[in-house]
Amino acid sequence: MLLLVLIAQSWLAYLDSSLVYIGLTEQDISFRTDYTIRDDYRFTVVDELLADPLGIVNFVMDMDVFFQKASEEDMVKKSISLYDLDISYERYLFLQALTKSYQSLTSALADTSHGLRATFEELTLYSPELTTSIEEERENEKHYDSLVSYLKENAKTIDYSELFKAGQFLLEAAHGYESWLKKVSRQSQSMPGVSGNILYYKEYEFGEVIIGDTGKNIYAKDFAVIIDIGGDDSYQCGGQMSGIHLIIDQAGDDVYEAEDYAIACGYFGVSVLVDEQGDDIYRARNYSLGCGVFGLGCLIDRAGSDTYFGDSFTQGAGGFGIGLLDDKEGNDLYQGALHAQGFASTYGVGILTDHIGNDRYIILEKYIDEIRYLDHYLSLSQGFSIGFRPDLSAGLGLLLEGEGNDYYLSDIFGQGGAYWYGIGAVVDNAGNDTYVSYQYAQGAGVHIALGALVDRAGDDNYVSKGVSQGCGHDLAFGVLYDISGDDSYVAFDLSQGAGNANGVGLLVDESGDDAYSVKRASNTQGFGDFRREYGSIGLLIDIQGKDTHFSGKDATLWKKGEYGLGIDWE
Repeated sequence: MLLLVLIAQSWLAYLDSSLVYIGLTEQDISFRTDYTIRDDYRFTVVDELLADPLGIVNFVMDMDVFFQKASEEDMVKKSISLYDLDISYERYLFLQALTKSYQSLTSALADTSHGLRATFEELTLYSPELTTSIEEERENEKHYDSLVSYLKENAKTIDYSELFKAGQFLLEAAHGYESWLKKVSRQSQSMPGVSGNILYYKEYEFGEVIIGDTGKNIYAKDFAVIIDIGGDDSYQCGGQMSGIHLIIDQAGDDVYEAEDYAIACGYFGVSVLVDEQGDDIYRARNYSLGCGVFGLGCLIDRAGSDTYFGDSFTQGAGGFGIGLLDDKEGNDLYQGALHAQGFASTYGVGILTDHIGNDRYIILEKYIDEIRYLDHYLSLSQGFSIGFRPDLSAGLGLLLEGEGNDYYLSDIFGQGGAYWYGIGAVVDNAGNDTYVSYQYAQGAGVHIALGALVDRAGDDNYVSKGVSQGCGHDLAFGVLYDISGDDSYVAFDLSQGAGNANGVGLLVDESGDDAYSVKRASNTQGFGDFRREYGSIGLLIDIQGKDTHFSGKDATLWKKGEYGLGIDWE
């Protein structure tokens, strides 16, 4: 932690000295939080950081330090702490914890009419389906307006304190199952819905519990609890489930397959999956793989080089709930299409944490961004958060990467960005990394939000078109902070420390011999325009190293606009 503080003081000291050249101080980098009426679902930390945007760097770095070292139980507690809730609970043994989880979940949903779930499914919240005609577009807008209005009035009918308490109890059961497993009486038997040998079966208040043996088992039925003690197993999971669900697989190269609302998806429920060993494959579609939608979903993979295939709202995604994916080690592949890989919507926390390995994060080109381009695709992924403008605030979306040479690919909206009163960030600790995106990415805040990309070490490559690489657009803050390494930055326009429409954009490179390349010099590399009777702020600050810039020379400074500045200190 001391190292983090020293680093923060170092770059902030250079920032203070840089701001002098454009007649500003740190206190001038701030946003009001009362541009709109505050909705009931905005996180307090969002308002705090909009008032002090520079604090986003320490906030996301501290979150990363915590999540890289914390137990899964503490990860969940930390996520819950972002909500203004008062939650306390006692510890219980395995079966008692499962019962308590079920009881808390039942209590959480007791006052929720079936209408909330039915309306959610009818109007398709976070729908990946895009319109193909004007008539369909108008109909989709009606659905959007109806859904937002309904959520504003009814989403709080869920008791989120009890909901998250149910998740805590379930995770406690996942960590305390071994003593129960040693004591339970086992007997080989066959079971409908399971191909392979079963050692235990019993039905409890909260649902059915089974134990699979060390051979290959195929689970074609969903149980409340599955504990498998070995073998290369196949889980053919169902969907549209609520209730509590726990899978613990101790060993083997396993395959988890499903369509929607499955595989560690807390959908009006709580769900935890823990895979202890093996090179595993996780394959699902929408609302999956560590997803919380009016619930809590947590996927934990402790070892192996794993592959994660999803479509939308997947791989650490939360909306009106918490979605976590935690991968401890291995060279992993993450592939999604939309709302994935550390994504959050309203009242949601979505976090993907990967600790060790050369990992690939791929967002497929599937859903055309018809508003802006016909040849580019919406991503809204990789440490990204978005709300329902102008009615509902966004949440917190984080992608936290440990060690390894990693590759990130997205298109429109991704890689540490946020839209409408939310926070989105990527933190990468070590390795020679490559970030490729097109627009609204790599530390981009859009429409009163905060986006950040922090890379601690390695020779990194950043490639984008625009509104990227430390860009704040429309009363928002975006920052790209690279601490060490010989780095390359390539962009077209409105990037590399650019403020637009009263936003603040900041690119800080702490050390290394770096190269900055752009196509359009007029609004990049330290650019701040003048709009709506006051200015935007854009800063590019390079502290150490022999560097090349398109806009200026090494060890010089340059100005663009009233409050745009590029400065190379060495």
